[in-house]
Amino acid sequence: MKELDMTKSVADLVAEYPNVKEIMAELGFKDITSPVALKFMGKVMTVPKGAAIKGISMDKIIAAFEDNGFTVTGVPGREAAEVLTGTAEDRNTKLKNLILRLNQGEDLESVRADFVRDFESVSVHDIVKAEQGLIDDGLPMQEVQKLCDLHSALFHGKTEAELWAEEEKQAAVKNGAQVPEGHPVDVLRRENRALEPILDRALAALDAGEVSSLLADLKALRKIDVLYSKKESILMPMLLHHGVTGPNDVMWGVDDEIKAEVARLANTLTEVNFSSEKAAAETVLNRMKEMIYKEENIFFPLCLEHLTEEEWLDAYRDLPEMGFIFIEDAPKWVHGEEALAARKTETSTAVVEGFLHFPGGKLNIAQLNGLFKVLPIDITFIDEEDINRFFTNYGKVFSRPLSALDRSTYECHPERVKPMVKQLLDDFKSGVRDYMEVWTPNDDHPVRVIYAAVRDEKGNYLGAAELVEDLTTAKAHFESRARKK
Repeated sequence: MKELDMTKSVADLVAEYPNVKEIMAELGFKDITSPVALKFMGKVMTVPKGAAIKGISMDKIIAAFEDNGFTVTGVPGREAAEVLTGTAEDRNTKLKNLILRLNQGEDLESVRADFVRDFESVSVHDIVKAEQGLIDDGLPMQEVQKLCDLHSALFHGKTEAELWAEEEKQAAVKNGAQVPEGHPVDVLRRENRALEPILDRALAALDAGEVSSLLADLKALRKIDVLYSKKESILMPMLLHHGVTGPNDVMWGVDDEIKAEVARLANTLTEVNFSSEKAAAETVLNRMKEMIYKEENIFFPLCLEHLTEEEWLDAYRDLPEMGFIFIEDAPKWVHGEEALAARKTETSTAVVEGFLHFPGGKLNIAQLNGLFKVLPIDITFIDEEDINRFFTNYGKVFSRPLSALDRSTYECHPERVKPMVKQLLDDFKSGVRDYMEVWTPNDDHPVRVIYAAVRDEKGNYLGAAELVEDLTTAKAHFESRARKK
């Protein structure tokens, strides 16, 4: 008989017994057929954990493996398995009762005690599913968010969730890393590792009554807004696309509460009100520590379970756009760099199925033309041979006769201006400069004209753009504000 140890990762089991992959796929674990999912998620996922996430009975899984000649070991206790496969209705009822008790003013600690008692053997993902069920049943998001205050008791007790975290740490030591260096999850974990010392320092300052030090840390922690935005703007929409809404909405709401409270304390905390604000400061700092735990033990694993390789590549591409907050830089994801370079080559075709493809998305001709109409600037493009190739003139600041198109730009300027135009274009071509800004000398009707060199990604000169913007309305707006002050 072949022994199948359920404490091992799915990736290790497949490496040891390749037919495990086919058996699990037939059981409903379709993601295992994806090499990317097996490579990344398979290293941190065990079969029992996957069963909890998918809602598949461990009894069914064990029977399937035994039918295929395996002896199954390392299965969590049957009592825990029974709780894991309990009805969603039972879990939702218990969670609703906990929320009701909180709403009725019952002490948080007594509710926490019952929460641990009722859910100590339930997987973290099972609780997430139950929360999603509450949302689907119409329970207001603000009510579900109250459960987040109970999670700490469960997450930091002797629970299956803690055992999972220990397993993942062991897998990290064994495999070198749960995800490759530079992978988006690796980057966000690095941000969390840099955030933790600031939180610890702030809590120490709080205990010591060092208000000035605490204030300095709170001001540094206001940058959490950007860190949370990476999660909310990049990863959460991707999870939403896969139908995972509950954790996103609940966590986002808690993020907002944390950001608002940190900002408030950073702006209002003083030596005078320190004693009255101490409890609030301690609460928000601990909530931030709890959020780190929730991200790394719930949110990131959910992302690894659901997101496709293309979505991870998108996330890797977009994270630097928002900047690194608590770390100065992040390592490159080797696979990500190679895949994005290949994708760039594959999508270099300008027109695909009627759409013009750009680095920032795609538009058809009608959409592009409509966009030009609403831009508050007029655009002229002169190609590398100094020929007028394109313009928009919806603002009609200057005249732009269509007959000027496909003609030399010098033919459209008076003799006295031609030398200046030529010098500017020569400077653009040689790289002496890339930009020039000119303002009309009319104070009542100010117009800004920008001349800019247009280059490809390798720096080769493609032509020059003239951007004309009428700022009369902007001038009137700011003058009006100045008079009101």
